[in-house]
Amino acid sequence: MQPGIASILHRDTIAVIVGTRTFDRGESCFTSGRVLQVEAAVGELRGVVRPQEAGRANYIIRMWVREDGIAYECTCPVGVTRQFCKHAVALALAHLENERIAAERGLGVLREALATITQAALIDGLIGLARRDAVFSDELKRMCLDALARR
Repeated sequence: MQPGIASILHRDTIAVIVGTRTFDRGESCFTSGRVLQVEAAVGELRGVVRPQEAGRANYIIRMWVREDGIAYECTCPVGVTRQFCKHAVALALAHLENERIAAERGLGVLREALATITQAALIDGLIGLARRDAVFSDELKRMCLDALARR
């Protein structure tokens, strides 16, 4: 089974693959709002990036997972030569930002839902999780000790 693209697509990974110059140019492309479309599917990322030069057609980018890592293609002059271009970097960064926003939104919903649970039910649930997960248990104990120390 192929891993999802999100499992291997990270800022640091991209920076290592493309080098500092291309990464910085791609980040500038992303922050200037030139990524027009991002579509994520299992093992694949597609998108459209507006070129910096007026009058040029938008660039179409595709990234996907292969056994040996990430593959990519872009309709820009650099991408046509099968090099990882700034547009692919910008698309990847836009995808990561979309993922971050979705995760934050999910945490907001979780916060609202937790506020509706009774204190006793919340305690019982946390103890149950602590019994099943030693790392969680240790973190929960640390959090409680910190709270007691602040009293």
